[in-house]
Parts: sequence; C-alpha cells; structure tokens
Amino acid sequence: MLQPNLPDPHLFNSPDRHCGIQPNRAVRPTQRRGRFPVAILVSTVLVAGTLSACQPGRSGKRCNTTDWGRDSTHILRCVNKRWKRVMTFGQYVNLLAAANTTTTATPTTAPPPPPCTQRNIPVPSATPTTPAAGFEARSAAFGGLGSWVDVYDWSPTFIASKNSSARPSFTLARVDAMADAGVQVLFIQTAKSEFSQPVLDNDLLVSIIAKAKGRGMRVVGWFLPAHKDVADDLRHLRATAALGVDGIGLDIEDRCSVTDVTLRNQNLVALSTQLRAEFPTLPLAGVVLPAVVLDVINTGYWPAFPWKELGASFDAWMPMGYWTNRTTASGYRDGYKYTIENIDRTRTNLGLPNAVMSPIGGLAAETIPTELDGFMQAIAERGAIGGSLYDEMTSKAGQFAQLAPLRR
Repeated sequence: MLQPNLPDPHLFNSPDRHCGIQPNRAVRPTQRRGRFPVAILVSTVLVAGTLSACQPGRSGKRCNTTDWGRDSTHILRCVNKRWKRVMTFGQYVNLLAAANTTTTATPTTAPPPPPCTQRNIPVPSATPTTPAAGFEARSAAFGGLGSWVDVYDWSPTFIASKNSSARPSFTLARVDAMADAGVQVLFIQTAKSEFSQPVLDNDLLVSIIAKAKGRGMRVVGWFLPAHKDVADDLRHLRATAALGVDGIGLDIEDRCSVTDVTLRNQNLVALSTQLRAEFPTLPLAGVVLPAVVLDVINTGYWPAFPWKELGASFDAWMPMGYWTNRTTASGYRDGYKYTIENIDRTRTNLGLPNAVMSPIGGLAAETIPTELDGFMQAIAERGAIGGSLYDEMTSKAGQFAQLAPLRR
C-alpha cells in the first residue's frame, strides 16, 4: 500500500506487504472476517485474571440476576431485567488501576464494579518497561546474519492461489545456497491469516526447517497477524511454534484489516501478551514498522502505536528499515541514517535504552554497496546483535559477503 502523505512514492514494502497492493505481485485476496472471542480478550487484556466468571449477555436482552455480565467487549449490568452496557473491558482495567493507586488526593473516579463472583481479579501491572526475565539469552536466536523468505516464494498452496501454473522459486537447494553464503538465521513465513491452514504446506515447511537446521542455521518462523481475531492469530502462531522453530517473529504492520486504531492496538497487545504467556521460554521478536515513519514521515500512519505495552512481550526488536523506500530528498535514502535513527527511536519509544536490536535493511534488490556499508556501521555503533536484508530471493552473493561481519 502507498503510504499517504509521504514525501516519496515508494510502496512500503516489508516482510509481508499489506493493504492489497504488492510490487510485481498479485493483489492479496480478501481476508476472512473473524470474531474477537471474549476468552482471549479478557485473558490477555486483563493479563493477570479473567472476567470469564461473568454471565454472558447481550445489551438490551432480558436478564434475571443481581450479578454482573459481559459481552464480547463490555461489562454489563442487569438493570430493570435488561442487560445494559456499563463500560468497556479497557475502561474497567483503567479503573482497577486507578482504584489501587496509593494517593492522598480525593479520588475523581467512581470505584470499579465488583467482580462477577467472589473470584478475585488481580489488578494488571503498570505499563511494562522491561522485557521478560531471560530475554538476553533468548534474543540470541535472532543474532548474526539472517535472510528472509516469504510464502510468495516457497509455498505451493499460496502461489497456486495467485497463479495456478506458477511454481515456487524457493526450493531446498536454496537452503544450501544460503548456508554456503554464510547465512545463520532463516526467517521463513509460515502462514497467512486468510488461509484456514494453521501453517501452509506443512510437510514441505518441515523439510525446509530440517534442511536449514541440518546446515547449522537457526530457523525463525514469522507471521503477519490481521488483528481481527486474536484467537485465530494465535492458532497460526501455536502451529508455528509446534514446528520446532528456534524463535517466532511477529510481523506487526497490518493496519488495514482493522482500521479502528484503538481496537487494533488492543488486539495487538492482547495477542503479544498471550503469545508471551503461552511460550515463556520461546524466543520472540517484534518485527516492527520503522519508528521514523511513525514519528516523523507520517504520524497518522499508525497513531498511538503501543510501544511500551509491547515491551515485556518480546526479546528482540527488528525494525523494518527499508531505506530504499525513501527518496534522497527526504534525507532517509541512507543506510546509516535511516538504520541508526530507527534503532534510537525504537529504543526511546519502548522506554528500553538497551533493547536488543537486529534491524532489517533493504530492499535487497535496490540496495547499493555504499548503503550497505552505512547499514553495517549503524549496527556496529548501536550494538545490534545482527542484521539482514529483505529478502533472500533478491539478495546477491556480494551482499552476503558484505554482511559477513554480522556472523557470530
């Protein structure tokens, strides 16, 4: 998709281009609509507890209780034998936090409603400012020299959905070529949210992973959530983890499937929190939009991006810093400047000055050696643990050689 109001006409390419327009590729199919289930919403947004003990209800429908209820997004109260929405789950969390904050000032808000039963609902912790314990060891999964592969290149099922006569360009032989070029981490897209399969072409995917590991590479499965249905996004991520990957990359960039920013942010935080809770020892990376785009180039692209709320969920951060999407006139068609500013802004936005970084540069097809030199310099100056170009199929042997110092 073209970013609106940007100083250049480049498509905003990334590990899974979105919003229907993809350079040199067919338009993506319409994504399946999904529902946001209460169990996932509550267990993740409230983090430490649930409201699942509340009676399910529907605003305006009859009720016969003195207790509280809930629908998919709100706490309900039975008033005159009809369910009435009282507040959203998010508002309830805020009230809980406010009610439990020690202060000498007179409270300016009403106390939160009681739990639906005697079951205690713990107050969620303050906005996370540190990643989960053990992140330093887990982050090593994303270190060194990496390369990216998407379903447009390896998945027969996805490719056939676009062109029935087309065949994958990425084969097992490419895995050998990557290893021979010094690549240490294979980042491979495992699923698409609009496909019902938990992962695409499971047998082939397992073979690719086994081949890469047999050549001494780590394998990180990555997935682009649509943020429409947290349960469905988790289904794909659980299936990815079950492949025996060394880590998971959450590609955080789809803003078109859910245009309501508040809901999108809520679902993103819920998904990330639940993913961390379910896989506490699995290395997780946040593959994020470049902070320069969100902070400088187009502040309306994804406003109020929930950086700090995501801080405890991920072990490493991988800004999609494609300087090739910027014009020379913008000042950001520069491998050094764009990379170092994205790293600095990401750390500042997270409130984590030492957040582990492994930036993604490119796009490889348009990158020239001097830009790659700048990329490498920025990585060294900011102490990033690794780096990569997007993507493998368009990377040149000379680029891998230039990136060789990233190996560790």
